[in-house]
Amino acid sequence: MGDSLERLVREHRPGFSLGQDFYRAAPVYQEELRRFLGRHWIAAGHASEIPERGDYLLFDGLDASVIVVRAADGAIHALHNVCRHRGARLCEEAQGRLSMITCRYHGWSYRLNGELAAWRHMPDGLDKGEHALRRCGVALFEGIIFISLEPEHAPDPAAMLRHAAPFWSRFDFARCKVATQRSWRLAANWKLAVENTLECYHCMSGHPEYTAANAFVKADELPASADAAKFAAYRATWEAGLEGRIPLGRSGIVETGGQPCRAGTFPLAPGQATGSQDGKPLAPLLGTVAAFDESVTTGCVGFLTYLAAMCDHALLVTYVPRSADETLVVMKWLVRGDAREGVDYDVDRLRWLWETTTEQDKRLVELNAAGVATRGYVPGPYSTLEAMTADFVERYLKLMAPSR
Repeated sequence: MGDSLERLVREHRPGFSLGQDFYRAAPVYQEELRRFLGRHWIAAGHASEIPERGDYLLFDGLDASVIVVRAADGAIHALHNVCRHRGARLCEEAQGRLSMITCRYHGWSYRLNGELAAWRHMPDGLDKGEHALRRCGVALFEGIIFISLEPEHAPDPAAMLRHAAPFWSRFDFARCKVATQRSWRLAANWKLAVENTLECYHCMSGHPEYTAANAFVKADELPASADAAKFAAYRATWEAGLEGRIPLGRSGIVETGGQPCRAGTFPLAPGQATGSQDGKPLAPLLGTVAAFDESVTTGCVGFLTYLAAMCDHALLVTYVPRSADETLVVMKWLVRGDAREGVDYDVDRLRWLWETTTEQDKRLVELNAAGVATRGYVPGPYSTLEAMTADFVERYLKLMAPSR
């Protein structure tokens, strides 16, 4: 879109939300895919979801459909879900098990590593090796499966995650399993969803349950209040008790190939063991966590993948852009791999806080999108409680600069 994109970037006012076309225009979305979304790593799932040979799950988004499958040797492959004959979709169910990947249109079949195994009535001289399924990049981090649609241009995943990895190691995600999951379709551009995620300016009014479990919300909103003073004293004592035992505070945001990554550990609310309705534990302790310490560790891998871990469970959240005005939010709750549903954890209790919060966020983000879509919208200024949102916008604009 050339000149119009250059104008949009040039006219952006620092500290303000983006211009309307950034949130609405299909050509902008296509430029995002071309410039960075296609190459950056995004979480497609967890290894526990495909434990056996032939187990697969689908990733549908970013104008792609990808089969994430475990082969006979245990390796995980990410393959475009498109037959190399005439482009028919191969796997139709969101998750399942196969022995071969077979196209039901004309019968071409592929091995689990994407190699073409069989075709019929094809002209002499064609090489099967040239018609394997197109591959995506795969990177495993603590059991989390990341894919890149353009692996030849993707950042080095090990380098990208290195500085944040110490914050996550104690939870041993690789030995976790997905206890439950849910998806929400947002009638909104993906950037509106991400902007909302990165700020808590809306939390006191929009998320009373989250606010009750996370004492920082009232402390940040009312810095001169008794609640803020009480939280400051609690936090000082909390940090003193954990200093040297686990990483505390923020890792800093480090970009690798234009993809930011961060992590940090902070206190919940006094007496709040985990993210539960009553503050009490929800599941067995994860990894090497020795006791409930009222902590939450959060972070991101790029703009679209977010992690939050408490002592007994974790959340893997992926924002999957589907078009300029539709985003799929995929949330997966992780518990220890040997935890038993109905004995060690209750799914409804486990889901309560973030299911409630995400339902609220869906309404708020769609409310935002409805206003942004009208002629009355002009970019507005971010508050001091929206610093991470403003930071996201500036990083996004760098990636969209016409010089790239």
